[in-house]
Amino acid sequence: MAATKVQANWATVAHNAVPITKVTDVTFGQVGSNQEFAGDGDRFATLVVNLMTKVTASVKSADIAVLMGIAAGTVGTFTATHKDAAKATGGDIIYTLINAVAEGCQASGPFGQFGSASLNFKAFSSDGSTNPLSFTRA
Repeated sequence: MAATKVQANWATVAHNAVPITKVTDVTFGQVGSNQEFAGDGDRFATLVVNLMTKVTASVKSADIAVLMGIAAGTVGTFTATHKDAAKATGGDIIYTLINAVAEGCQASGPFGQFGSASLNFKAFSSDGSTNPLSFTRA
């Protein structure tokens, strides 16, 4: 079966060698800081340049103890596989975020409901020009 190009559920989520299971949500973000330039008699921007991009990730899991065990400031590689919705070969997206710095974890457990924790990451480039986030199809 051909890949569906639609994703559902997560597998093989980890930070460094720490596997993260019971995953209910993973988010990756790349937010650019675009700067506009105008001068002289310009009434509109004549140049827009992305001068900085912030790369982030977060994971939410019912396995609270694992996420709480990753201390703020811990640097490592965060990986996650977003599965093909029909489990077709070649449809998974494998994300790799190098230099992922754990920001901290928040845990909650409302009365009468399952508890969960969320862990946020910020990432930095090794050389200032290489994006720390990459992905591939598998």
